[in-house]
This record gives sequence, C-alpha cells and structure tokens, in this order.
Amino acid sequence: MTVLIISITTSSCSHSTPSPVIPKMLDNSIVQVWRPDSNGGTEILESLGVAVGDGTTVLTIINYEDYSPGEVEVVSRGHGKFAATIQAIDSRTGATLLKLSNGKLPAVTTGDATMLKTGDKLTVWTQASNSGFILEPTEVLKQDLPSLSPALTFNVYPEGVDGGGLGQGAVVADQSGKVFGLECVINHLLAPYSGGPGIIPWIITINNALELLSPNTNGQPWANGPLLIAASEIGSRSGIYLGTEKDYVPVANAITQVLSELGGPVSIGDLPQWGFFSYVFWQSEGFDSPDGSTLMTAFPKPVELRNSTGTVLAQAKWVGIQWGRDVGKPSRVVYGSAAYIADGSFEITGDTSNLDNSVRTMLTDPDNQ
Repeated sequence: MTVLIISITTSSCSHSTPSPVIPKMLDNSIVQVWRPDSNGGTEILESLGVAVGDGTTVLTIINYEDYSPGEVEVVSRGHGKFAATIQAIDSRTGATLLKLSNGKLPAVTTGDATMLKTGDKLTVWTQASNSGFILEPTEVLKQDLPSLSPALTFNVYPEGVDGGGLGQGAVVADQSGKVFGLECVINHLLAPYSGGPGIIPWIITINNALELLSPNTNGQPWANGPLLIAASEIGSRSGIYLGTEKDYVPVANAITQVLSELGGPVSIGDLPQWGFFSYVFWQSEGFDSPDGSTLMTAFPKPVELRNSTGTVLAQAKWVGIQWGRDVGKPSRVVYGSAAYIADGSFEITGDTSNLDNSVRTMLTDPDNQ
C-alpha cells in the first residue's frame, strides 16, 4: 500500500472572494477551515469542508498529528467568517464535525456513495490558492483501488494523471452538485514509511463520516484513540496500519493497556539520531529490526501515561512502543511532542502479548496491504 504525503501550507489568512462558477447546490456550502499556528505565527489553512445538517455544523478533515483540538475559523465565500469548535473526531481519517458558534450556512445535498460504479465521472473541488478563497474543479473517475476500508471510504483517480493528492478535505461531487465525500488526511511523518510513489488518499463518504461522528462517538476508540500507525515485528513484516474496522479496536485497546501499565523512567540514550521513528523507517525499508518490535502513533489529543496504580506519569502527543528487545533490555514506551522529539521513556511493566498479537494480525491482514 502506498500513500502520498500531503503538506499543509502556512499563509496569511486573507480571505478574498474570486472563484470559478460552481454548481448552485455547492455555492456557499463549501468552506475553508483555518486553525491557529501552535507556534504563534499566522493562521494555517487546514482544509476544505462542507456545511451539513441544519447548517450550524461543518464536516471537514483535520490532521491531528501536529494539532490538538481547539477553536478554528470557518470561512464561507459568500457568508463571511465563523468561529467554530470541534465536536467529534474520527482519528483514523481526520474526519471532524465542527459546530459554528455564531451563525449557519446553507447545507450541501449529499449523494449515496454506495451507488457509485467503477468509472463513474465525478468532480473534485479543491483549494487552488492558499492566500484566498479560490476553488478549482478536477475531473476524476471512481476507482476500485485499495481503500482505508470499503465500508468507510472509496477512491477516485484523475483522468490522464498518474496520481497525486487533490487536497485535504477536497470535495467530491457529481455534476449536479451532490456531495459524496471528502479527501481524508495523510499523516505526514507516519506516512513516508510506506515508501514509493503515492496514490490519491481515500475519500470518506459524507454519510459514513456523519454516522461515525454521531453524539455517542466519544465513547468509541477512534474518537480519542491512535492515528495512523506505523509498526514492525521481528521476523515479520513492516508497514502502515490503515485502521480497518475489524482490526482497529483490538490494536487501540492494546495500546491503551500498555500506556496504563508503566514503571519508572528508562534510558533513551541508544535512540538513533533521527529519534524513535527511525526504528520504524529502518524496518519499513526492509532492514532487520534494530532491537525488538516497534509501533509508533500519534493521538488527536494528548494521552496520559500511567502506572498500574493509575498515577499519571506524563502526557504525550505521540508514543513509540518497543517490546521483545534483546535480553536485559526492558520493553519501553518512548513519548514526546508532535514533532517526534523524544521527551523521555518509561518501562512497560504489564503483559505485551495483546499488543504483540494485535500487531501481528494487523501486519498480516490483506486489507492493510
């Protein structure tokens, strides 16, 4: 399975109005989503999105690998700016439901993606400029390519193009303006370890996204659980875990278990210059495991690391888990910031068999290839 890395460009938040003619059903329903720069710089154009429901909510795609939930700004071409808060998250795809705090927008009309056939012609509306609100259309075909999960997503492919991302949150619609889905997120530091040229990221269907982000979604593992996972196992294979429904819950629960059974601090002085994620890089490139099995993931919100008595030892945006190491070396959790700079490490004191079994299943599951 190969993926394309999508970069998010920082720019000044000047929201101008020129745009090509788009179907009336989409006019003013496609929005930009801007988020604050965590380093105090200018706002970042995160994604496109669409107004849904009664018009007070927006469905969009946010990359949580380097951003923790907070307030964002929604910009409509014809209705101005709106403050919005994050209501629900599907961390696997970045699908996010926003609540407008001061107004409403005309909602899109959705189409049933299950009725699409291979080769059907669609149009993707994507952001053509990072300095203003300028949309442009790209003609695409519905394709039967490897998907995150057939129950959640589908693929499209530009006519006459060898592949390439269409833009985070790009809006997939038919010629009349019915919207079928939004382009999912690609996590930029985890994704490279699948190697090779990219394909267009998956399109999450509007109906599935809204179902995933229903009011009871916060009780589900994907709401606060790990993002796209890079993993490898001694004597087995390495790769990127895509988060299909049948495997996501066991893996997410196994990671949660490990993060709640930690002991005292252990050394990270043996980490390579690139930090913990270089272990995953080496293994995904076909090299032997440097020392044990590894897993790396980030979380949409900082996660608490605890010992077996429930005491909070630290908070982490990302974690690297290493187990089955050479004799005398403890299994450990390395943790740190969104930049994957290691802040420290704790020994794993609990049983890692659930993690080992779930990762082995994940890496040998044909749906994850």
